[in-house]
Amino acid sequence: MEILVVAATTMEIKLIVDELEKVEEESHFVKTYRFGDLNIDILVSGIGSSFATFHLTNALREKKYDAVINIGLAGSLTRELKIGEVVNVVSEEFADLGIEKQHEFLTLFESGYIGLNDFPFENGLLKATNSNGWIKLKKVKGVTTNKSFGRDTSIAEMREKFNAHVESMEGAAVFYVCTWMGVKCYQVRSISNYVEPRDSAKWNIPLALVHLKDALFQMLSHIAEPVV
Repeated sequence: MEILVVAATTMEIKLIVDELEKVEEESHFVKTYRFGDLNIDILVSGIGSSFATFHLTNALREKKYDAVINIGLAGSLTRELKIGEVVNVVSEEFADLGIEKQHEFLTLFESGYIGLNDFPFENGLLKATNSNGWIKLKKVKGVTTNKSFGRDTSIAEMREKFNAHVESMEGAAVFYVCTWMGVKCYQVRSISNYVEPRDSAKWNIPLALVHLKDALFQMLSHIAEPVV
């Protein structure tokens, strides 16, 4: 099975690759590692939707993959999730793609530029492939933005506008590309902070990264097959 793991930054995969055997460097962005009997490619795409879309599309054109797993840190929009908790993001929305009017923000769906069920959207959402229970993590909804929200007013507006649990900067882009290209896609995020006025003293990135590594290794153990 050919698996591509996509992360935005080297920080988010460092603990993971430190425990893997490097096999080869397919490009500046994609490197191959061995996990047991399974070879996996890891793509470090860069931060944000544009970089993720470009480099993931290139990777999927260069090689046929059975599945893409998007991993990384995320901010939680709800106190129901704990710092360090790892979640399975099963649906996504672009939270900053649309039209800003004097007193409101309209998504492309609300402004009529895209239909709610225009491919690859389903009722305005981009969805992960159904894991059929093999990803044993809490399922959540995500929003993707090209900025990390840190103002009370913008955070409140996003919470009111979108019924989401977590915020990232690449998730929706990964789902969009994979759905168009017919590749199974999954997203796993570890909560490093709550989405609130920025105070890094309240974050716990080291804990989130350890739990992210453990969750990914559990997933890879489940799907590992001997390399022929």
